[in-house]
Amino acid sequence: MRLKDLGEHQFIQKYLSKYINENVLNNDVYSDGKKMYKIDGFSFSYIFPFMDYYDIGWKAVTAVASDIISSGGKPELVMSSLGIDPNFNVEDLELIFHGIYDASKYYGFKYVGGDTNSSDKIGWIDIAGTGKVVCNFNSNPERSDIIITGDLGYTSKVFISYLNNFKIAIDKNCLLKIKHPIVNKALIKIYSQFCNKIIAATDISDGILISLYSLSRRLNKTIEINEFPINSKILSDLSSFGYTINDILKYSGEEYESLIVVKHEVSEDLLKALSYYGFNPKIIGSINNEGNKIIYNNSEVKISGWDNFKGWY
Repeated sequence: MRLKDLGEHQFIQKYLSKYINENVLNNDVYSDGKKMYKIDGFSFSYIFPFMDYYDIGWKAVTAVASDIISSGGKPELVMSSLGIDPNFNVEDLELIFHGIYDASKYYGFKYVGGDTNSSDKIGWIDIAGTGKVVCNFNSNPERSDIIITGDLGYTSKVFISYLNNFKIAIDKNCLLKIKHPIVNKALIKIYSQFCNKIIAATDISDGILISLYSLSRRLNKTIEINEFPINSKILSDLSSFGYTINDILKYSGEEYESLIVVKHEVSEDLLKALSYYGFNPKIIGSINNEGNKIIYNNSEVKISGWDNFKGWY
């Protein structure tokens, strides 16, 4: 069987699970209770034409920062590993490192170097980061609500436009979500304030449906969704081209917002705190019965999104 037939997610669950504890597989980061560890990366083939090499470095660090911060950590150290074609322009490679350095400084990482490798044709970048745990979440999923820190749809519009050869106009704010994403660092303060009331949290950079399903597996609970907060203008624009809410959810990803599972009695207080620090939070659902599924409009949601081996599914 080929990887593109099985898919990344199924490979992890069926094969990698033989060697790594399932609880570790279902978490965005590894934590020993005091420190967090994360590695993430991508091929240069995933770069859009409106991005430059500085953006590659910035975005790669942001991806790691998002997972650490969303999981209750404070960034500490970061390292890089790049595969570069020897014919690559020297100034362009420096731009990547400039982006790595600036993003590291912005999120509070200390950039401590890494490795450069020769790579044929298409290059790649991996970023490894560590963080200090500021909150060990309460893993008991009692009566809880699920809060998202911002609207959805910005990156979906870019991906859908790309699939249509960019014939769908893309707003500047959508481009920036892909080109120069920024994670709100104030989440660290909020986690410190509400630590004993938070059950679990994750970022949604893998796509909202994939992230919800991962959260469901982690908690071994059914998640019941009341609404998916898609930006109204984006929904209207894409609807005019025949795209539905399900399409927007499928083509989500690289949106560096967070899902926070919090005890019901403090949901409103958490919403106020998030709003104060510049988030646009909403309660989108709640934790329900035992099981690993997502319910929306009284029906089980089919999980769809991006897979690094299969593509969109």
